[in-house]
Amino acid sequence: MIDFSKLRAPEGHGEVLIEPHQSGWLPAARANADSLSNADVCILGEPLRSWRKKTRQATVGADDCLVFVTGHQPELFHPGVWAKHVVSSRLAEASGGRALNLVVDSDVIKQTSLPIPAAENDRLAVRRVPFVTAAPGCTYEDIPAQSQGQIERFRQATVEALGIRYERTHMPIFFEELAKSPGAKDWTDQVVGARRAVEAGFGVALEDQRVSTAWYEPLILDILLDAPRLAASYNKALASYRQAARVRGSGRPVPDLECGANRCEVPLWARRSGMARCRLFVERRGDSVALFADSDTEIGEISVADVVSCDGGRSLLAALHGWQLRPRALVLTMWARLLLADLFIHGIGGAKYDRISDTIIDDYYGLTPPYIACASATLHLDLPQRSVTPEAIRSLQHEVRDLRYNPQRHIDLDDEIAELVRRRADAVLRSIDLRETDRRNHSARRQAFSEIRESSAAMLALRTEVTAAMEVKLAARLRDLAESKIARSREYFFALFDRDGLMKLAGALPGTRDFLV
Repeated sequence: MIDFSKLRAPEGHGEVLIEPHQSGWLPAARANADSLSNADVCILGEPLRSWRKKTRQATVGADDCLVFVTGHQPELFHPGVWAKHVVSSRLAEASGGRALNLVVDSDVIKQTSLPIPAAENDRLAVRRVPFVTAAPGCTYEDIPAQSQGQIERFRQATVEALGIRYERTHMPIFFEELAKSPGAKDWTDQVVGARRAVEAGFGVALEDQRVSTAWYEPLILDILLDAPRLAASYNKALASYRQAARVRGSGRPVPDLECGANRCEVPLWARRSGMARCRLFVERRGDSVALFADSDTEIGEISVADVVSCDGGRSLLAALHGWQLRPRALVLTMWARLLLADLFIHGIGGAKYDRISDTIIDDYYGLTPPYIACASATLHLDLPQRSVTPEAIRSLQHEVRDLRYNPQRHIDLDDEIAELVRRRADAVLRSIDLRETDRRNHSARRQAFSEIRESSAAMLALRTEVTAAMEVKLAARLRDLAESKIARSREYFFALFDRDGLMKLAGALPGTRDFLV
């Protein structure tokens, strides 16, 4: 359904990517719902359709409508990610369904500062405004709520960086909502609430489900009981993806699972509050399954009989000596696609990597993978643009190099320079002649090369201002290129844009009626 060759970030301001065409999204959702409801597949001995019903009721409180799911880490994300929220909301409105955003708070936080482009000494630079402090390897769910004082410092630093642009952005709305949240559970709840406040002004409404509190236990327990077979399917899918995508290295896009004679790694994380998350290994011990964090720390043991007879496993996974299990990326999207969503809406990277999930779903569950969709977009902030291209820089760099090795092409001649040019030309002719007639006369050839180099250096020494001027010009153009990249970045937080910018994006994305075509 998706044409993966089209999955490239849009280049122009206000351009969007919708793949496949929006007219196919609702038919795909209905086809997925029908296929998954009638699939002859069991998990823990119970039909897939039964687990789908229980999962959807536990997550959205209903199983009588279409459910559209997207997801992302609780980051201060760019407009391309926000595009998924817009289309999910509109799709739900068009169908009378539900739009759900999976808040991936189980991931390690990547950025603890907000990049803001700002003018400094008449040049454009990126300021990084800190908003939280986090230890290496810390997940979002471990980051505590920020105090009023911390939020105010974040706001003041943002105001300083943006200057007069601040009031035109959506950051005042964002900070107003953050300031109302001193009783929030943690930073994730705070940032999700502030994001929703900005979205409300554009009629975008999604239900947020944190991964840390989602009900994915049936799928996890099934994986724990059949770890070697799942690992084999997982690794085979990775090998197939690497070959198709011409990816080198066994660690990309994610590492293979390790399986030994007794212990096998599964695509889950073991976590404990205040600690870095660990890989999870399992070992079958007769009628039970032992669980290990990073292969060597036993964290619990689960009875196979209890798993088979359970109705979801909440109590089984809750008794792991303070440890908790979280799905890795591929398992998370598999859970969402099989047990929760009628249509999962990816960004570009997620859609590409979900080809791996497709192969696992096909091989491990024997299911035709459900259809997915992809949405993304590009917006540029209203910043001064420098008219410079990488091609122009390469041309100038070539000119600087040519000045070094062929200064006679760039320097005005006088009598002294002309004599050096004559000497250099004689040495060049001698070098050519030696290469053609006496190649093995290395001493003579070295002497000719030395004379060429010395003549060139002497010319440059007499015209240092030419070299200096060209190097200054190159440095200035390199700064212009760096500023151009800053101005044209698509990665800035969507609340840094003014209403006109976000309305431009919202208008370029499919509207509610476009999905009914």
